Amino acid sequence: MTASTPEGVGEEARRDTPASLYGLDLGIPLGDRRVLVADDSRYNRRTLSRFLQWAGIHRVFFAASGPELLDTIESVQPDLLLIDESLPPIDGVALCRVLRGDPRWRDLPILMQSARQTDQIRTLCFQAGATDLLAKPINPGECVARVRYHLERRSMVQELRAFRDRVERDLRQARAMQLALVPDAAWLDAMAARHALRVEPVFQTSDEIGGDFWTVFEIDRSRFGVFVADLSGHGIASAINAFRLHTLLTRLPREDRAEPARLLGLLSQRLADILAVGQFATAFCGIIDRDADTLTYAAAGSPSPLLGSRGGFRVLDSSGLPLGAFAGAVYETRSTPLLPADTLFLHSDGLTEACDGTGAMLGEEGLADLVERAVQASPDRPFPWLMARFTERFGTALADDLTALWIERDPG
Repeated sequence: MTASTPEGVGEEARRDTPASLYGLDLGIPLGDRRVLVADDSRYNRRTLSRFLQWAGIHRVFFAASGPELLDTIESVQPDLLLIDESLPPIDGVALCRVLRGDPRWRDLPILMQSARQTDQIRTLCFQAGATDLLAKPINPGECVARVRYHLERRSMVQELRAFRDRVERDLRQARAMQLALVPDAAWLDAMAARHALRVEPVFQTSDEIGGDFWTVFEIDRSRFGVFVADLSGHGIASAINAFRLHTLLTRLPREDRAEPARLLGLLSQRLADILAVGQFATAFCGIIDRDADTLTYAAAGSPSPLLGSRGGFRVLDSSGLPLGAFAGAVYETRSTPLLPADTLFLHSDGLTEACDGTGAMLGEEGLADLVERAVQASPDRPFPWLMARFTERFGTALADDLTALWIERDPG
């Protein structure tokens, strides 16, 4: 291996025949880029080194043969290769094939220089994986322009990959934070036991993180509340809004959380003050009273819950203005019997709007049918059966967050 400018190319080379004489805009600084030149001619190595100096590249390394190149490349870790097509004893085409077979060098720009500019040679070079070709004798302006183009392109690709990696890392962290918002499994089981319930939740974040959020909370010995919301949009902004909503909800005093319509009104007003225009949340809040055998609830345009009893399942009215969409929004309190052995099934639109491999959407009618089939097929534990059939049809790579909450009162 020979380091930069070891063959008589000094400061005078940097001043001699500057790139500006060829009308070249040197643009992005490339002084820290590494270029490895593989050529058996000392004269050619000196000439190429000079051209690279004009391109603003000062970290130039050399190999005089194919074996030397293969020995050198790992230690140099070049950003670009300049290879002579007729390099002995392994020609440039064969070297290119070897390098492209190694995952470490599959994306490395390889410029092949050749005195033979036939269609056959060009085809062989590109089939072997060459990125570009330079005709010998090398034109300095063309050499500088092509080298800079491929180095700048590589730099932009690396920046994009680094940005993508950061975004993916942030999304993973956001998903973990979103999952942490839901009740702890041990606490949920203990709460359900105190209220003679079976509570079975499913919460899956999508590939593109969304804004689903659900929780339950105790009010007193006979009453507990359930809250399900879906923030509009996808991505980090939607997840942040879900965190905001969680914070607002947990700060409300117990007496406000005991009244669903009042709770939604307070949340809507506070969200209207902080959400950007066009952002909102759909939501459902219900209070289950075991002593009164009732479900008191209010809704803000959420997907329609299903209430199951001995007569089968029926759809509850979930109409209402989305949270945060309008200042001063008022919500209606509704009440319905919820007897021992009855079931409340809450879900987000990630369930009803899921599409299978043919593009067919489940829809509300499809979900209602699936629920009825689940009760018939597995009367003791219908919810696991339901979700298993859903996954079989729609898979796990979801386009939206999925929340499903099965709450069943003990027969008593």
